[in-house]
Amino acid sequence: MASYYETFYDDWLAMGERMQRAYDDSPIIARDRDIPWVRTVQDAKVKLMIANELGFPTMGSVLTKGEIPTGWHTGEHRHGEESILILEGEGFSIVDGERFDWHKHSAVQVPYRAAHQHFNTGAEPAQYLSAMCLPLEAFVHIAGVEQLSECGATDPAALARLPREVAQYHSNGRRVAIHVEDSTPGTGRQLGLAAYPNRNMPSKSLVTDKNGFREPLSVAMTHIFEDPPGYKSGSHKHLEAMLYVLEGEGYSDVRGVRAKWVPGDAFHVPPSMAEHQHFNDSGQVERMVRIGFGIRSWFTSIWPEGYTVERTYDKDGKPILPGEIERVRERY
Repeated sequence: MASYYETFYDDWLAMGERMQRAYDDSPIIARDRDIPWVRTVQDAKVKLMIANELGFPTMGSVLTKGEIPTGWHTGEHRHGEESILILEGEGFSIVDGERFDWHKHSAVQVPYRAAHQHFNTGAEPAQYLSAMCLPLEAFVHIAGVEQLSECGATDPAALARLPREVAQYHSNGRRVAIHVEDSTPGTGRQLGLAAYPNRNMPSKSLVTDKNGFREPLSVAMTHIFEDPPGYKSGSHKHLEAMLYVLEGEGYSDVRGVRAKWVPGDAFHVPPSMAEHQHFNDSGQVERMVRIGFGIRSWFTSIWPEGYTVERTYDKDGKPILPGEIERVRERY
């Protein structure tokens, strides 16, 4: 049997074809209803939504959803950078010893290797969406997760001893939290979204430098988009992106493959510069959160010839822009 010393170049030659097969065979939607909840030492309930191990060819990103029961807290741990969006409930997080309160659609940006823990102080279970770059960190041999305590019911006396929130900034000067009502509103052009320069629908900027967050970031809950019924985005292509559906129903088209989504689902754009477009064909407003990964920006900046965001065009050479979905009259 030949050793890799002898076959390495053959392996390199086959690499592009292997990656293309992975793109062609990969799922597009992580369907919430099909993913089981599990328990870990960190979370009473958590589900893995997008990861390489689930068939999604990511650039080293991972997406999970967690739930904190009423009167409970998560474990305390530290690892690489993490971005969190609160989906439901109210409570607070302790990040490197300081408190940051949150409620529905607040975002919490956990710095690299900061010890952190989340507490549900509301009357209902709290849910949160979490994005990290742990697989990327593992690939470059800088990964590590250190568990400091386990999840469980919160002792009222211990809860009373925890500090109160002072600000949304840590005492070291770094912004950690933002509430959706404090976000920066605007259109795609106003917010500097390269993929949505002609987007006139409302968007809200969360974890970005516009709101005082330190950049560059490896991962961030960057924006919440809103589209009215019967609206479609423009067709475009870029490196990896993730979208999580907060409200509404519709579908996305990726290189001619249609994928339906509903609230709770996550959408993954593979890092293949795949042409894609989103359609809200329902009768209700659709809202999505965009999860941005800094590794995409890094590749775009050093190799713009191959990875700059691009508008796509129809057969007549016209850009496929956002707007109302064209209705095709059926013949009877």
